[in-house]
Order: sequence, then C-alpha cells, then structure tokens
Amino acid sequence: MIPAMRSIICLLMAVVLAGCAGTGLRIDTPQESPILASGCLDHRITPAAAEDWSVMPFADQGAWFGFGLPGGAESGFTGPFLMTSGRWLASQLARLEVAPADSVASSSRPGILEQRSLHPGLLVTRELWFATSKVALLRVTLTNTSETTRTVTPAWVGSVFPDQATLAPVADGIVARAVNGDQVVVSTDRPLGALTVADHAYRWSLRDPLILPPGESETLGLALTMAVAGDTPADGAPLLAELPVMKRRNRARWLRYHRSAVGPDQADTPHDVVAMKAVQTLINNWRGPAGRFQHGGLFPSSNVWYFNGFWAWDSWKHAVGLAVFDPAIAADQLRLMAAHQDDQGMFADVVYLDPAEDNWRDTKPPLLGWALEAVFAAGHDTTLVRDLYPRAVAFHEFWARHRDHDQDGLCEYGSTDGTVVAARWESGMDNAVRFDHTTMVQNGPRAWSMNQESVDLNSYLYRDKLALARLAAAAGRALEADRWTGEAERLGELIRATMFNADTGWFHDIDLATGEFIANEGPEGWIPLWAGVASTEQAAAVRAGLVDPNRFATPVPCPTVSRQDPEFSDGYWRGLVWLDQVYFAMEGLRAYGYEDDACRLTQQLLANLEGVAEPGVPLRENYHPLTGEGRNVKHFSWTAAHLLLLLQSQR
Repeated sequence: MIPAMRSIICLLMAVVLAGCAGTGLRIDTPQESPILASGCLDHRITPAAAEDWSVMPFADQGAWFGFGLPGGAESGFTGPFLMTSGRWLASQLARLEVAPADSVASSSRPGILEQRSLHPGLLVTRELWFATSKVALLRVTLTNTSETTRTVTPAWVGSVFPDQATLAPVADGIVARAVNGDQVVVSTDRPLGALTVADHAYRWSLRDPLILPPGESETLGLALTMAVAGDTPADGAPLLAELPVMKRRNRARWLRYHRSAVGPDQADTPHDVVAMKAVQTLINNWRGPAGRFQHGGLFPSSNVWYFNGFWAWDSWKHAVGLAVFDPAIAADQLRLMAAHQDDQGMFADVVYLDPAEDNWRDTKPPLLGWALEAVFAAGHDTTLVRDLYPRAVAFHEFWARHRDHDQDGLCEYGSTDGTVVAARWESGMDNAVRFDHTTMVQNGPRAWSMNQESVDLNSYLYRDKLALARLAAAAGRALEADRWTGEAERLGELIRATMFNADTGWFHDIDLATGEFIANEGPEGWIPLWAGVASTEQAAAVRAGLVDPNRFATPVPCPTVSRQDPEFSDGYWRGLVWLDQVYFAMEGLRAYGYEDDACRLTQQLLANLEGVAEPGVPLRENYHPLTGEGRNVKHFSWTAAHLLLLLQSQR
C-alpha cells in the first residue's frame, strides 16, 4: 500500500469508528461487515407537514414511495413519502398500536428499517422492507416477556395529511387517495374487526385478540401497496404469506451488492463506508416502471421535489455506476431514456411521468455509447446492444446534422428554441465561465448552435465513435465498426490540431467566427485525456495543470474553473467540484500512464470531501474546492455513481 494512502485510510477509519460509536454495530457472520449491520444513510424524520425535505426517505426495489424512522421516541415508521409529488402523504399511515412504550430504539441498515420497543411485559419488534417496487412489507412481532400469559388486542391506526389525501375503506383494507391521483392501499394478514374512519384518520382493531404464553411470540404482517395515478394497485396478499422468504431474498440481494461494490481489500475500511453509501444512495433514488415508463431509472435525488424525473446524461452516468453491482438495473436505466428519442435522433433533456413537463428545448452530451459499452461489459447483454445500438447511432448522427454550424466536422452545443440558456443546459455545465459571452447562430428549423465549438463535446463524440465501433462489432456489424474507427481517427486529428493551445497547455473551446480560443480553463480541457484523443505531449501539458495547486490540484481536486481564473468562485459550475468531472480527470490521467497522480489526487479527494466516509452524512451534488463543504442537493446520484467508480479504480 502507498504510504500516503495508508495514512489516509487510518485517519478516515478513525472518523468512521467515532461516527459509529454507540450504534450497536456487530458482525454477524464473516461476510457481513459493520456497514451491512448498520447502514450509511440517515432516515430519521417525523414530518410535521407534507413539505419536509430535511431527510431522504428510505426506498428500495425501484419504489415510488418511501418511509422513515421516527425522529423521537414514538413507535412505528413515518410515511409514506410520494416520489411523484415529493410530499409526505402521512406522518404515519400504518402503525400497530399497543400499550405505551417504556423505550423505543430505531435503526436502519441496507434494505430494511428496524425498531424495537419495550412495553410492560412485552417486546415489540418492527421491520419494514420492500418486496417489489409497488409493495412494502411491515412485519411486527410481539413477544411476551412476562411470567404470565398475556392477552393483547392491538389495532392498526393511521392518518394522512388533510391537504394531501383522503382515507376510505376498500374490500381488502384501507386506501389513501392522494390529491395527485396516487393511491396507497393498506392490507393485513389477519382478520380485522371494527373499523372507524374520521377526520383523515382511521382505527382498525384485530378481530381476535392475541393470546401470548410466557416467552411466546406472535407475528403480524401488513402490506402497503402504492400505485401512481392511472396504474392499478398490486395485490400484496401473496407477499404477506411469504414474509420470511421475502426478507431472506432482500438480505441476499444486499449481500450481493456489497460483494460487488466492495472488494475484499476494501471491506471494513473507510472505502467500505463510501462504497456502500454510494450503493444505498443509488438504490434509494431508483424508480421502477410506472405510468408511461416501461422501464426503471434513477432520479438525480429523491430529497428535493424538483428532481422527480429522469435526465439524459445523469441517466447514462448512473448506468455506468450501477453496472458495478447490478447490471440489470443499469440496462433498465438505459432502456428508459432510449424510449424518449425523436425522429431526428435527439433525446429529451429530461422526462417526467407527465409528458407535458418533458424538456425538448435541448438534449445532453453524447455519453450513451460509453454507457452502453460499460453496461455490456458488465452484463454481457447482447440483446441490449442490438436494441440500443441503432438509437446510439441515431443520436451520434444528430450532432453532425443539427449542431455543426459551419460543417467543418467540429460540433457545438445548441438548442431547439434558439435560447442561450437551453444551449447551456445542453452542455450540462449550465453557468460555466466559458459561456459568459456566448451567442446563438441558426442552423435550420429548430436547430441552433452556440457561436463556439466546444472541446468537451467533440471529445465526447470521439469517444462515442470508438464505443460505437466496439458495439457494432458486438452486434455483428463489422463493416460499421470499421467506419466508426475511421471517423474517430479523422475527428481526433481535428481536435488535436485546432483545439489545443500550446501557450496555455490546455484544450479550449473555439470561437466560430474568429477561430480564437475561449481563454478560460475548465474541465473541458481534460476531457480529451479521458476520451483518449490527446497526443502524449498534449496530455503531459494538461497533466501539469491538473497537479498544480494554483490551478486544479485544490484541496478537493478538479474545480470547474481554474483557481487562477478571476471568475473562480463557489458558483455552481464556476468553481465547485462535481464528481463526474473528477472521475473523467482521474481516468484521463490513468489513460496516459499517470497512475500515481490519479491515485494521489483521489486520496486527496476522499480525505477532504465533507463527511464522505462518515455514516449518516449525505453525498452532495457538488463540493467546495477549498474547504470540502458539501453544497446544493443531498443524496445526489451521479456523485454516488462516480465515487463508486473512483473506488473501483483505486483497487
């Protein structure tokens, strides 16, 4: 082990152990790490109102609803939270009411919420996990801890927020109908007796009391089944009959995730914490098929209301991270976005359950080929390649037809409505310094370009051609593979000859009218290394900038503008660090033989990102380059995906 890495590991492990102190961690079996026994995300919340986004709710299996652990000493689980609206339907929709508790202890670990409450002469354990994307299972076990036989008559109780839903009895339970048309049905595995519904609350007693001899237990099961507006609720009864089997399957899946995401050399280290936090974040943001979507995908984050859709380049990045531990979910993510392509080959920037909200003003950078290649390498799904290769080709060709204003072979970011703001969205770097003076030029109907050729875009297209060549070969299209290889060579020559500034040692965007370089230095300058298009000499020059503390080797490396730029700040894409761009930089260094630099900078990143190896601290959308402070949205999927990929590179 590199000495510097050993010291970082020791430091981070001390932080992890301090953060876990008093949590009751245990290792049940040799293959179960402390992280699997405790978990890395904090789901503790008792929402006083529907619009409480302080904590991300727990979800799994692609569910469109989630739950939380109570923030205080109350028993039961909070929720559900509806991912469609980003609102809590209820503080508690379903809770087994027994005698008042003397004490309550709640905890979470990957794939499950747990709670133990002590009552006079009674122990109650509660467990909640997802059996499918539509059904959450709640198992409650009551154990008589006294020396005499107990008769217990519990009741299921619950309520909804009055401005969010109404309650009504149905044939097999209680239904909560949300104002947006979603439904959550509560059903049990025991015959129920008297039911009262009033003032947005209900109480439903068991028909038969529970007779518990000393030391004996009884288990009650409950299913919470959610359907988005327009869908038919699933039947939870068959799953209630298989509670132990469902729980074992859930545990086995998370053990598989752990084995795939965390290598033997990283188990029980701070890297274990980071990797499993990343996996939990990704799975928590996973939404399965629902409504208009025949396939599942990931929200950027479930922790804010405005990210309840699927963005194109987020999706492609998510897929590459997901492929590390579950290629099937990764493939589904690609299929979801592939279904939203127009007859020009363009993908929507973002799609929602309601198609009226989709954004077709712009698309996103061409990373589909890279993602499809990575998912194929992980899962060897030739059907996926055969199905999506033509869509990847159509998207690739879209750029030359609609985003090459002067037809010189170098493309520009643009928009369908001619606005600069949509063109900036298309780049993915919304307010980057290099676009401060951008204007638009028209190429044709609904086809506009920025007045600058972007080096990252053309490097992505170069990398896409290489990916398409390999995918064509996998799909049995050898002639097409040769075509893509030849096109990559020609584009590579153009990029090397026209977009590298020997004076700055950096790749730059080019002004369309003058051919002059756009002076700013940002991530666009290292994307040619990731793509493999830079010459050896050019890569060496870019490497010098990446390892320079006055440019890009800040305490948290790879800010989105050089530290020496007058515009360097803590703005969104004007200095903050995004983990996808860090990953591209590190892979670029490795591609040209700078393994030690990549390893050192990755260690520096992991040492300085706020709370990255501390259980309970969320992964953030971006980070301050000097302080490591997490910024903007919590529980961000592409941060999780690229942290996982960075850790894979460190093995």
